[in-house]
Amino acid sequence: MSLSLEESSSLTSHFRDALPSILKKSRNTEIWGVDLKHAEWQVLEVILEKFLRHHSAIPALQVCRASASLERTLDRRPFFDPRAYLAEAESILPDLDLCHITLNEGQYVLWVRIDEMKIKGYAPLHESLMTSAGLARLGLAVMEKLSVLFMQAAATSDLHDYSASCVIEFKMRDIQHTKKGERPSQRKIRKALEELVTYLRHHYPNILGKAYIINPRDEYLASLDIDEALLRDTVLLKDPEDLSRYLGSQIPPRYGGTVELFAGCDLLRSDCLVRVPKENTSLQTPESSAAASADIEETWVEKEITASAVNIGRTSPEDLEEGLETEEQKLRLIYSETIGPPSIILDPGDLQTADNLCPDKMGARLVFADSETVVKFGHGVRLAEAEALHLASTRTTIATPKLLSAYILDGVGYIVMSYEVGEPLEQYWDRVSQAEQNRLLERLRDYVNQMREIPGDFIGGLNGSPCRDGIFEAGYGDYTSYSYGPYPSEESFDEGIVQALRDRLPLEMREGEHGIESNFFNGEYMLHQTVRGLKNHKILFTHGDLHPGNIIVRIDGTVVLVDWGSAGFWPEYWEFYRALHNSPWKTSWDRMVEKFVPPFYVEHSVIKRVFGTVWN
Repeated sequence: MSLSLEESSSLTSHFRDALPSILKKSRNTEIWGVDLKHAEWQVLEVILEKFLRHHSAIPALQVCRASASLERTLDRRPFFDPRAYLAEAESILPDLDLCHITLNEGQYVLWVRIDEMKIKGYAPLHESLMTSAGLARLGLAVMEKLSVLFMQAAATSDLHDYSASCVIEFKMRDIQHTKKGERPSQRKIRKALEELVTYLRHHYPNILGKAYIINPRDEYLASLDIDEALLRDTVLLKDPEDLSRYLGSQIPPRYGGTVELFAGCDLLRSDCLVRVPKENTSLQTPESSAAASADIEETWVEKEITASAVNIGRTSPEDLEEGLETEEQKLRLIYSETIGPPSIILDPGDLQTADNLCPDKMGARLVFADSETVVKFGHGVRLAEAEALHLASTRTTIATPKLLSAYILDGVGYIVMSYEVGEPLEQYWDRVSQAEQNRLLERLRDYVNQMREIPGDFIGGLNGSPCRDGIFEAGYGDYTSYSYGPYPSEESFDEGIVQALRDRLPLEMREGEHGIESNFFNGEYMLHQTVRGLKNHKILFTHGDLHPGNIIVRIDGTVVLVDWGSAGFWPEYWEFYRALHNSPWKTSWDRMVEKFVPPFYVEHSVIKRVFGTVWN
């Protein structure tokens, strides 16, 4: 039920009458930069109205519930001390480029970027970024600044809305699980969000009015205790450019606007004068680059041809070559010389609506082309994976999906292969006899031994493409701009790992790595030297992802290895490390692995530590 202006004013007056009693019982009288004992009426009215609106579900209880809520907030403020957090954050946040406060036609706009790599990269430099509690304190500092701005505006001007719009952009890697669960950096951010949302709900009611969430991540948002009123005014956006539909064109091109330069300044900066405009002004936003990461096409051992964009279904390369090119319809078709031209080319539009084989899988999609054929496709799908599948099926007796076609079309990789009907190892294992279990392990040992009989003279993807692994995906900033390998030797591979450890840090931090009195960089140096101690290993053909989900058992008992996306030529210890990398489906998995993969426990411990370091 909505209240009339007269009813609302009456409630505010009753709340104001209750204020002396609240302050007498509270150990603190300050909130949002205002001493409630001496606040001007127009400022006090804004504060009281926010607490009243937060408890408007039952009008008869509105004043008493709002009074209790304000009293609790006043009592708890000294314990989480947001003013101290604000003093600490004002020297950090402008450099991090994670949060900004701007003005848009008399309304404040809070810009937040939840950037996993930036937070992780700067953590060694700023202690507050190293824990979830520290991240939550930074968030509280931003909310405190926004609240103070509102109170200053209430005392000096007439804003048309004392609730801010909030733009939140997620820049997070796909969830990658370790034996202890999600990555430490991802777990830290999730916990910080959970803690921060609780504080906002109780201590900053109705400060945020509308929210625009760009690239929303369910794993971070689903369990948050967000106020229902705010949820009703939340818009989820997949494309940053869609934001202009809501905030207009006076925003950067990245968000669909037209403004390249901005006359104002970030109100989070302590040296910026706070001015509330009497008239409409343009939105003042943090400068944002519209740089988009271009896909790096694999051209090292692949043949590039130009094909006409005919209506492609199952089309042969000969059909493409006979087609007439047009200026508007040109697609780049790249294929592996080792495998040969693709025998099947599928219509990308048809695949967008195809049934998912793994609907919860992040990254590349795996869909049904028909009842017996699946297609793996995406910008990250490489021809190196198809070449590994081709090598395994032609040089060994390993049972694999049958490779039907492989190509890159317009920058997107496609691998067409047979659909393997069977049970994953974790389902099969517990329902069969020990004799069957032993037979399966023996077959896996034979498969691994056959792969290890194929030597390599470099470390990387089979077609000479860079190494692909999580330790090479933690580069600070845009990780797609980094490339590691291929490496001609294990020694150069070790240096590549050392470089990946360096690359996770911001450039300004790396400049101090030779400081011998730094505890942090002494620890880094010791890890670098440990990595360099990995020597004298053979370079062998390796599947690189032998977890139970990639081991399929057909109804006739045939063991099939699927998902060759991590395969390549690697040091001989790599298969063992990777088989133990994911969370085990049962405790005995670690001991089970050494029965079919030669164990390298020392090397496993070193690379496991590297992975934990780059992602912590």
